[in-house]
Amino acid sequence: MLLCDDGRNQVSTTYWEDEYQFSSIAGKSIGVMGDGDMSRNQNYFTQYGCKLVCVGSPTSISQLHSYGYALGNIIIALADDGWQQAIDAAVSQGVNRFYIDEPIRLNRQWLVNASVPYIASKGGNLTISESYFDDYNWYGPPLSRGRIGSMVDLALSLSPSPFVCCHTHFERGGDHIWHYIDPRDQWSYIMSRVPNLFKMAIIQTPQSMDDMGLLFGHANNIGINQILLFPFQADGEYSGVQNAVYEGWRSNWVLEFQKEILKWWCCSGYYWDDQCGFKSQNYTGNTQWVLGSM
Repeated sequence: MLLCDDGRNQVSTTYWEDEYQFSSIAGKSIGVMGDGDMSRNQNYFTQYGCKLVCVGSPTSISQLHSYGYALGNIIIALADDGWQQAIDAAVSQGVNRFYIDEPIRLNRQWLVNASVPYIASKGGNLTISESYFDDYNWYGPPLSRGRIGSMVDLALSLSPSPFVCCHTHFERGGDHIWHYIDPRDQWSYIMSRVPNLFKMAIIQTPQSMDDMGLLFGHANNIGINQILLFPFQADGEYSGVQNAVYEGWRSNWVLEFQKEILKWWCCSGYYWDDQCGFKSQNYTGNTQWVLGSM
């Protein structure tokens, strides 16, 4: 037994320290709604293990691909203007996944109707997404499915049908909120109607870690293996991606990098107790990539 300078015993232990660096695993894909900040989009891939990225312009495709994003995992969000040109530019670079946000709430059904056959003619596919029930159905059960149901109806009216998802976050009763929304209910509803079209769900990151953990767990329960993170807050700030991916790690969606740390204490006995005095710690040189369930 080694001794400290004061004659007490040196007692040591090792533990694994989270480095908050993540890596994707086979069969699961976490992605992010990207933006014009390319260094941030690169960090989503290198630090957080994001395999998917959704951006608003095909001009960034080559740069995103150079960061490591596979062409099949780059999604182009279509705007009302120039959507045909955006599709052509993306397809010419090997990207064939497209996204239209809130076609029901924003009255963009026309864009879905027009783009579906055009995208199909180019060998691509489209995903559409909605959020929330209709305002007048927020008060008390039974809740109408509102925009979510209308989105599913729209998808089923088209051939080929676009994929569908939703980006609702948890809302609970409070001083200014008189409704309760559970995204898991909406995900289950969509899956019950169109399991062949519901392949990707969206998690908004300005939520508690517990809530995001519930959503990753529910994705596992209903067979969703692609999650797109929506990191935008109402004030335009970008946040919550690390918290969301950490919850994804706890639900076995990604691996996390850990370092082994050795800690030493000076103790009167041969084992650590709350009377021991901390001496030092250092990195042992051992590392591991682990699932959250380990």
